[in-house]
Amino acid sequence: MNWPSTLPRFLWGAATSSHQIEGNTRNDWTRWEESGHVVNRERSGRSTNHFANPDADLVLFSQLGWNAYRFSIEWSRVEPAPGAFSTPAIKRYRNIVDTLRRLRIEPLITLHHFTLPQWFADLGGFFASDAERYFLDYVSYVLDHLGDAVKLWITINEPMVYTVMGYTEGSWPPGERNLAKGWHLTNRLIDLHQKTYQIVKQRFPDSLVGLSHHLSYFMPYSGFSLADRTMTSLIDRVFNWRFIDKVQNHQDFLGINYYTRQWISARRGLMPIMAKPGARVTQMGWEVFPEGLYHMLQHLKRYRKPILITENGIATDDDNDRQHYLIAHLEQIAKAQSEAIDIRGYFYWAALDNFEWAEGYRPRFGLIGVNYETLERNPRPSATVYREIIAMNQEQPENHPIIVP
Repeated sequence: MNWPSTLPRFLWGAATSSHQIEGNTRNDWTRWEESGHVVNRERSGRSTNHFANPDADLVLFSQLGWNAYRFSIEWSRVEPAPGAFSTPAIKRYRNIVDTLRRLRIEPLITLHHFTLPQWFADLGGFFASDAERYFLDYVSYVLDHLGDAVKLWITINEPMVYTVMGYTEGSWPPGERNLAKGWHLTNRLIDLHQKTYQIVKQRFPDSLVGLSHHLSYFMPYSGFSLADRTMTSLIDRVFNWRFIDKVQNHQDFLGINYYTRQWISARRGLMPIMAKPGARVTQMGWEVFPEGLYHMLQHLKRYRKPILITENGIATDDDNDRQHYLIAHLEQIAKAQSEAIDIRGYFYWAALDNFEWAEGYRPRFGLIGVNYETLERNPRPSATVYREIIAMNQEQPENHPIIVP
């Protein structure tokens, strides 16, 4: 498809999710934290308190040169009880959208970013008998109030990560370890994505709808092992490509999140997300491997759809590392663009330091640092580097690859 002329030719921005920056007391993650499942028994609490005063952050984003911002709607705020929708909550999200529009920042909204209302989780989450009806009613309510002002939608963030962490590995809510149930959940999410896509497109045909899919660059732990290579191929197909293949006719763009590569052993299966000894790693223990992004983009070319990098970033206390990470990954994007791969946006993760799920507040992902005691915001030098890169590229011709210093 052609990229609509009503959108910036390239989206430059950063991303957040509601629970990680807003603070919340009504979703399943709140209860998970209260049960002591987060590192050092931390709780998200007020987090960055973004929901109380979003305008100040949005103005800062504009000052940093972004023309797009990805954020999510917190379902538990919008519908704190079954069928009881909150007018003040949806008005606050409408204010965010309207403010972004005034600042000439394109909103990219995620409808589901990991969290569930506690009442929905108590019914069984996406396994509840009425799960589809509840979720689509929530989607319809959001569209009623935001659909006329939003052109870019993500239905589900990282469905395979959500499945693995919550239903296979069990380190996220609901804490289950049931491979068969995880497989069934994936199929339910595929169906739910397709129905959400249809609802958005029926009501707002000019909107673009996709999902945000986590891609890891999987490699066999031993390249000499046929078993390792076979296992790697299987996991790559199931984790990276099955979901996209199943919904490829129900997505207007390919939203991808890329952070690292991962090693696979036939004997040990999916190994912890960590590098082999000697490699550069982040605060999350993830290897820094920009070349993997290029390989993922090469694979995505076959789908013949515009691509948005909806997340890419590093957790580190050393902002020099953040600057190098940013530049190195943009170089891989430019390389892919030079080969006629249609990449239409880049969203750094994250706009702000935030609550990093089970890892708590220790990882620092933000282009903008946050003092969690005072809530003071401090843009890091990497944010200035990013602003300069954006400015360099705004004067380039339509099909020119990204220029990186």
